[in-house]
Amino acid sequence: MAVERTLFIIKPDAAGRKLVGRILAHVEDKGFKLIEARYTRITREQCNEFYAEHLGKSFFPELVDFMTSGPVMLCCLEREAAVATLREVIGATDPALAAEGTIRKLYAESKGRNSVHASDSLASAEREVKLFFGVAALAH
Repeated sequence: MAVERTLFIIKPDAAGRKLVGRILAHVEDKGFKLIEARYTRITREQCNEFYAEHLGKSFFPELVDFMTSGPVMLCCLEREAAVATLREVIGATDPALAAEGTIRKLYAESKGRNSVHASDSLASAEREVKLFFGVAALAH
C-alpha cells in the first residue's frame, strides 16, 4: 500500500467543546502521523473554495456559516491508505448511522454538526491539502 497524505478538519462544534486533543489522539492511535496542523478560523473565501462543489445547493449558506462560526483544527495526516482509512475512522456523516468507536459516533452532535471532515478521495485530498497548507505539504 502507498503512503498517502490527506486533509482532516476538526470542525467548530468539536473545537468549541474542547475535543481537539481527544480527536487527535484517536487518529494518532489509528496509525496516522500528523504532518502539519494549524488551529485557525476558516475565512468565507476559503470555505467557498473548499466547498465549491456544493455551491448553489440549499444547504450551502448554512454550511459556510457553520464552518466559519469558530476555530477549526486543520491537519495534514499521513499513513498507508490514509484517505480510505481515515474515512473508516471518522464514520458515517450521520452519527446515528456511524459504527461504534468511530469519531462521529463518539463526538458528533448531529448530521450537520458532525465534528470532523476527511477528504473523500485522493484527488480531493490533494486539492484540500494544497488549499490549506500549500503544495509543499504534499511532498513525502
